[in-house]
Amino acid sequence: MTTSPPALVAPAEERPFRAWIDSLLDCNPSDTYVIARMSIWGRWILWVVALVYLLSRPDFSVAENPTLIVLVVALAGTNAGFHWRLLSKRNITSAWFLIFSAIDAAVIMAAICTESVFQPFVYLGLFPALASVSVAFSSFMFCVVWTTMITAGYAGATLGVATGAGLQTPDTATLVAQILMMFAVTFVVNMVTGYERTERLKALEREQGLHRERIELSQRIHDTAAQSAYMIGLGIDNALVLAGDDSTDLRRTLVATSDLSKSAMWELRQPIDMGLIYEGRELTEVLGAHARNFTTVTSVPAKLVQVGNEPRLEPQQRARILSIAHNALTNAHRHAHASSVTIELDFSPERIRLSIVDDGIGLPEDYLVRGHGFRNMQAEAERLGGMLDVQTGDRAAGTKVTCLIPYQSA
Repeated sequence: MTTSPPALVAPAEERPFRAWIDSLLDCNPSDTYVIARMSIWGRWILWVVALVYLLSRPDFSVAENPTLIVLVVALAGTNAGFHWRLLSKRNITSAWFLIFSAIDAAVIMAAICTESVFQPFVYLGLFPALASVSVAFSSFMFCVVWTTMITAGYAGATLGVATGAGLQTPDTATLVAQILMMFAVTFVVNMVTGYERTERLKALEREQGLHRERIELSQRIHDTAAQSAYMIGLGIDNALVLAGDDSTDLRRTLVATSDLSKSAMWELRQPIDMGLIYEGRELTEVLGAHARNFTTVTSVPAKLVQVGNEPRLEPQQRARILSIAHNALTNAHRHAHASSVTIELDFSPERIRLSIVDDGIGLPEDYLVRGHGFRNMQAEAERLGGMLDVQTGDRAAGTKVTCLIPYQSA
């Protein structure tokens, strides 16, 4: 009998240190895309300003300034690489912010050491590099450490290399003022961002509290109202069997009451299954369960067809897509008198496509003004940044409801 070697576990004294390092490098993933987008456009603006300034100088020539040309090309190349990663929606982690902030600082310091004309204002290019790190990272201590490293490099480039090369350098008071301004930018940006992040976390906690209340409410509905409606429906169906063909009026009344009880049970399923969304279940799983519940309640076969892998969606987005499907299923049962329904959920690289297809009697021409179902679906599609399309035959070819949602909106 062989035994596998025990798993390696970090010593207890190492775990607090690792947790401390992780807290320093904490970068909110929900903010990285917005921060990266602002940062890259700021870098492009700085690059254009530097390029225009160089080309506008009458004494500037490419042959006499090869180092500056290399720096301009290097900065354009790093900007293009960062921008490509952003446009291709690749993951941008905390390491990427640090790498590009360090590249910006290195290019600016190299410009200080090679071109005296840049000396009076080129240090201003360090402010966006410091600000982007102060926004991305929540740790005040880490931002101070990073700013200290950047300002130390700037002071070394200014007083050491530039002075030794005979380039113009600011006086001591001016240099100290510049460094203090860099720290001031770091402090203010990090504190403002920290306050905004704290307020957003409080709002998120309130929203999560509401979600928990919705889940508890859906559970109470399931335990009381839905079960009672189901038992009432069974009683009506048994009464139909016992009534036989003796009374046409009685059967008509019982059939209408049975349909009403099924509609009530189906409407109760929406908050119950919506609770699964706020529990963290994937849309495909919840929509599949919703289709099975539709079949159980209405006796109309419904199936879910999935194409592609479900992307990461916010709970509110999944809830709105489920709401569109629920309203379409309701119309298929209540108005179209369909004998089968197919739900198609297609996750392509560009967008999400939800289609609900039934084989019912189709829709009348004035279906938009009858009830609120289609208006509600249209409103939900617009909130998702998508569009709703309804195709129906001449009251004989069924109905197809399609919602297209682009990923940049979802």
